[in-house]
Amino acid sequence: MSEGMRREAEAWIIAAAGEDTNRLFDAPVELPGCDGRPWVVLRPLTAREALRRESLGLREELELGPDGTTRAVRRMYDHAAMIEFEIERCVVEYALPVAAEGGEVRLVRKTDGVGALGGDLLDRLPARLMDWLMRCLDEVNMRRPEDAEVLAEAKKA
Repeated sequence: MSEGMRREAEAWIIAAAGEDTNRLFDAPVELPGCDGRPWVVLRPLTAREALRRESLGLREELELGPDGTTRAVRRMYDHAAMIEFEIERCVVEYALPVAAEGGEVRLVRKTDGVGALGGDLLDRLPARLMDWLMRCLDEVNMRRPEDAEVLAEAKKA
């Protein structure tokens, strides 16, 4: 089955959250002195989680006139809350680079316990690594433009 056919099929399959939905993403970088390449294993949000993510991040306020009619609608987004929720739910495992004593770089895994990044990924990731992680999350949660085409076709059928 081609990658395109597999992606189209994924839009229709209800799967339990678990190993069958996990996807491995390798970072497109090799770091000098680091044993291996960074990677992350992600799972997609469930439909309920996706709705919860949106409700955490979007707030609307209505400005009412003296007669009670709506004069304006203000929408505010808490992008950090949305991303934090998604990272918490979607990141299954990782091996991400951390500067150790003496300037060496080592890969820290989520399962390492002490020294693992834990829930503070947003506070620790540099911009380039965060950008890569967000692209991976967008792919696994089908938010890229090419994924929108697959979902649009699924809605037509």
